[in-house]
Amino acid sequence: MRGASAAATGQAPVARHAALVSAMVAIAAAVAVAAATRLVHLVPHPHDEALGAGHVVVDVLCLAVAVLVALLLLAALTVASVPARRRGGPAACFVPRASPQLGAFANASVWATIAALAVGSSAGAFDGFPGGHLAACAVLAGGLGATTGAVHRRAHHQSVYRSFNVVAMLLAAGCLASMSLTDTGEWWVRNFSTLGTSDDVAAVWFNAGLVLSGGAMAAMAGRLVRGLARPEYRARRGARMVVHGLVGIIGFALAGVGLVPIDADETLHNVFASAAGAAFFLLAAGTPWLVRRMPRRLVVTSVASLVTEVAAWVVYDGLGLASLTVFEVVAFALVFVWLIALVVTTHPERVDAPALAAAVGELVASPTRSAAALGDRVRTATIPTFAFAGAPPPGMQPALARST
Repeated sequence: MRGASAAATGQAPVARHAALVSAMVAIAAAVAVAAATRLVHLVPHPHDEALGAGHVVVDVLCLAVAVLVALLLLAALTVASVPARRRGGPAACFVPRASPQLGAFANASVWATIAALAVGSSAGAFDGFPGGHLAACAVLAGGLGATTGAVHRRAHHQSVYRSFNVVAMLLAAGCLASMSLTDTGEWWVRNFSTLGTSDDVAAVWFNAGLVLSGGAMAAMAGRLVRGLARPEYRARRGARMVVHGLVGIIGFALAGVGLVPIDADETLHNVFASAAGAAFFLLAAGTPWLVRRMPRRLVVTSVASLVTEVAAWVVYDGLGLASLTVFEVVAFALVFVWLIALVVTTHPERVDAPALAAAVGELVASPTRSAAALGDRVRTATIPTFAFAGAPPPGMQPALARST
């Protein structure tokens, strides 16, 4: 039994890494498809000529652009998703050394590219925007890139954040590919789920993105809420289980929205969509009560999410100033924003070496007086054992000790 348990423990990271690589490849392929499709629409070429030279040149150009975009996206995703400690070790990973700043820039570039192509694929939806779709592209792509870059720079060391960031990208990329390929016309004036009703490859991209990202969210629910178990947050009894269950419901509901397109069974489709919305409302409204000392930033994010969701519903249903698509996009975005905020604010941060050395020195100088203070200053850190006993013997790797 012990051997089987050890084997299962060893296989879990392998399966996780394989899923991460598969998701990165799917994201790169989806964005490449969207980029090539936009190029086809922008570059005039003689489609009327069956074997015209212009037609062949444009097709080759679009294929080359798609391959180039896919390779660039894969490189950026790799830099953004591989932990810094592996980037620095050439023997452990073939990724060149990259600083946290470079990882943040790579992550921001991917998100900005997705946003820019999404605006371009639905340019007609921004006719009423001041400056048209070009201004909307600059605002949305620039704002999303700046925000995701700043978040990534702070949380890049957290494996849970990096994995969930890819899950969010997978949903966005699937929707992007569907938006660029769909023949449903002005889908944005009806609802977002229209993208999954065309019974072609565009619908496959949309529905598969929902199913895969929703399933991944449900599978990661335990890891996402793990930080709430830290004693300083004083979570109520059963709070972590409740939050875990609500996150799992959201994930399963998103997958259900993709499994049951709105044209297949509208009632069941709406049940899944409503379940996701209700679960998120309970999550954002109830977590500040369930976790008595929840981080202030997460409390602010919860309040802002609730206000934004209610405002979007009033604008859509009460005032009739926006379509259902606007409310659905806002609701989807808020779910991922809140969950990323949960991970970033509740999971432990690494301690810088100078601060850790000062804390250890203080403990050694006055162990009785400094023990309580050290517990507050050092959350989770990896300390080389030779920091206390000199350099390690030649040929040996320094062991790591955990200080909490």
